[in-house]
Amino acid sequence: MTLQKLLVVSVTAFTLTVAPALVSPSFFSAHAEASSEKSATALVENLGKEAVTLLSNDKLDADAKRAGFDKLVSRDFDMSLIGRFVLGKHWRKASSEQKSEYQELFKKYIITTYQKRIGEYSGENLTILKAKPLNKNEYLVKSQIIRPKGPPIKLDWRVRTNKSGEQKIVDIVVENVSMALTHRDEFSSVISKNGGNVDGLISTLKKHIAAAES
Repeated sequence: MTLQKLLVVSVTAFTLTVAPALVSPSFFSAHAEASSEKSATALVENLGKEAVTLLSNDKLDADAKRAGFDKLVSRDFDMSLIGRFVLGKHWRKASSEQKSEYQELFKKYIITTYQKRIGEYSGENLTILKAKPLNKNEYLVKSQIIRPKGPPIKLDWRVRTNKSGEQKIVDIVVENVSMALTHRDEFSSVISKNGGNVDGLISTLKKHIAAAES
């Protein structure tokens, strides 16, 4: 065997035996985690930039800004999952018709609830701090809302990878207070006051939305 052929055989053997051992499964796992963390951070960062651009556009009226906010929420938030979580134990008791109507109203409720805050935008900016894994499917992206006046507001985002491989926001934690848990407690109280009937919550949501849109 010539020296050239011997080198080829040696290199091939090294590649097939030793080299794979150097690139362990943990390497690929760590790489995947870093990629997921980066994309979760980018999701929140891009959302923040688009929201600031939208809200600071003086050419848009309140309705146009609300419509733009609606699109951002629909794109980046898992509203179906959030709505189901917020309804909690009452989800199992609801009929298919109630679930469908509730989910539609829940999204409108979220948009109208923050309608006033959208109109009161006064130069706030979102600054990303860092992200950390919560489990294999979720990351917590930490950020701050920097205000022209007053101290920064701590704002954390829970980002989850769904079954389709898409990352979506599933909760916002403002100064250590979960918005999803807050709404869950509020909705549970409304349902309890209406004899445990989900229709009582649906009626309340309709009234809230009508009042906000009038």
